[in-house]
Amino acid sequence: MHPENKDKTVTIARVLNAPIALVWEAMTEPKHLVHWYHADEGWTTPFAEMDMKKGGKFRIGFGSPDGKNDFVFSGTFTEVTPPKRMAYTMDDSRPASVTLTELGPKQTRIEVTFGLETTYSEAQQREGWTLIYVHLEEYLATLSAGA
Repeated sequence: MHPENKDKTVTIARVLNAPIALVWEAMTEPKHLVHWYHADEGWTTPFAEMDMKKGGKFRIGFGSPDGKNDFVFSGTFTEVTPPKRMAYTMDDSRPASVTLTELGPKQTRIEVTFGLETTYSEAQQREGWTLIYVHLEEYLATLSAGA
C-alpha cells in the first residue's frame, strides 16, 4: 500500500504527431479506444462506453492476459470541451483531466493530470499512464497512415 499517494496528483505530457481533431476522436470514440487504451502488453480493451457530456458516464473494460485480473475503469465527466479538454472523476473519487493543445496542423500536445491511487507506487502509475499514451501515439500513426 502507498498511503502517501492519497490526494496527490501527477501530470504527464507528450507531443503527438496528429491533428487535434484526430486525437480527440481517438480519445472519445469507443470504436477507437478499444484499439489503444491499455498500459501493459497483452492486455486488451474489450469494450468502451463514452457519454461525452458533463455528467455523462464512461466505462472501459480491461482484459488481463490470463483473464484473472480483468476490471472496469469508470467515472463521470465533469467537463467536456471538444476538442481541447475533458475532465472526470473516477468512480473511486480521484480526479483526472486531459488537455489538448494544437501545436500545428499535424501536432498536438497532450497533458494528462490524474489523482494517484494507493495500491501502486507513483512510479508504477506514471509508467502505466505513460504507456497508455504511447499506445495512443502508435494507434494515431496507423490512422494517419491510412488517411
